[in-house]
Amino acid sequence: MKGHKRYLILAMGLALVLISSTVACAKPEEVIYAPDFALQNINGEKVSLSDFSGKPVMLVFWKINCAACQFQIPYTQAFYDEWSSDKIAVLTINVADSISAVQTYVTSLGISYPVLLDTTGRVAQYYGIPGVPVTFFIDAQGILKAYKIGAFRSQEEIEDAFKSVFPSLTLTPKTETGPEIGNLAPGFTLQTINGKSTTLSEFRGKTVLLNFWVSSCPACVDEMPYLQTVFDEQANEELVIIAVNCGESTQTVQSTIDSLGLTFHMLLDTDGRVCTAYERGAPTTFLIDGNGIIVAIRDEVFQSPEAIEVMLDSIQ
Repeated sequence: MKGHKRYLILAMGLALVLISSTVACAKPEEVIYAPDFALQNINGEKVSLSDFSGKPVMLVFWKINCAACQFQIPYTQAFYDEWSSDKIAVLTINVADSISAVQTYVTSLGISYPVLLDTTGRVAQYYGIPGVPVTFFIDAQGILKAYKIGAFRSQEEIEDAFKSVFPSLTLTPKTETGPEIGNLAPGFTLQTINGKSTTLSEFRGKTVLLNFWVSSCPACVDEMPYLQTVFDEQANEELVIIAVNCGESTQTVQSTIDSLGLTFHMLLDTDGRVCTAYERGAPTTFLIDGNGIIVAIRDEVFQSPEAIEVMLDSIQ
């Protein structure tokens, strides 16, 4: 992608300060090309912006100790999991944190989208950013089309911004994502019962037992104590148990949690979007390996903790 004189980017950066942080700005009248750069990723590999020539790029600048950046990460990951493909690219640049700190942070959150290291802040200066997070939308010809100061508040907001900036582009989900054995488990970001955002990708590197349920299904409720028993017996950093409630109120879910004394991860799919994406009824349990691949599916209720152990053994 073409470079451009630095003063144009700085001028654009000054303009960013005057724009509301809750909206993406319209493209400037003058054509401004995104400055090309070459940075190392967390694995020490050299990556250039020009490597993505020919496809639209969402470029995010961020820092570890930035609360707004932390807030946006699950939504960036969910967008990347669902839409990043041969048609679009998601690229992020960490500004001025140490290599070891970024590596630890990325691993702890299970971030799988590309993270580049601008350890000196040089590239951030070229782009004239006023702070972080800042997201740039760059077209297939390398032209800066729009930007946003501040965090996106949902995956849908990122999708809407992408569609607004590139109206002729049709977003196509990754073909390998699907609720079948051998495929990448569909990514998602949901709220816990306490209102905390949780994304499936943050558990990358661990074995995940993902259960879908509703309280109106007696079989779903009957197997919950068995999940709790396994959770208590295998409380370690290698196994994560997640139950996703499909479409019920917080109060209804909380009632079940309290009555059964459940302490594993309980997520709320209030609009049923994730439950629909996994294309099965309740109860259904998916076993997902450390690479995010579905290795086993059970459509029947567990009759004992031992039945769950048998399913877990299939990953070895």
